[in-house]
Amino acid sequence: MRYVLRPAIWLLVVAAVAAGISAAAGWRFWWVFGIVAFIILANGLFAALEDDLPGGFNNPDGKSTPKYAVIVGWVVRGGGLLIGVLIVAMLGLHFYGAR
Repeated sequence: MRYVLRPAIWLLVVAAVAAGISAAAGWRFWWVFGIVAFIILANGLFAALEDDLPGGFNNPDGKSTPKYAVIVGWVVRGGGLLIGVLIVAMLGLHFYGAR
């Protein structure tokens, strides 16, 4: 019973939030339902990642950082570096490419 009750409650909460947003904004229910479900799942994944990082709730001393948290950290740093390089390249093209 527990295996059916938790997903049913989760889907009811998502449906209630989606119904409220779709009624207030005038959007289609199923699009809002998908967006709300994705946002709630992504929020849970980000919260779990934050808890597993050094200094987080599950890893307060930083000695047992899971492998996925280290990989995600490097991916985020690499993405930030890539965005920085692209911004500098775009500024260079803006200022020196029009001449």
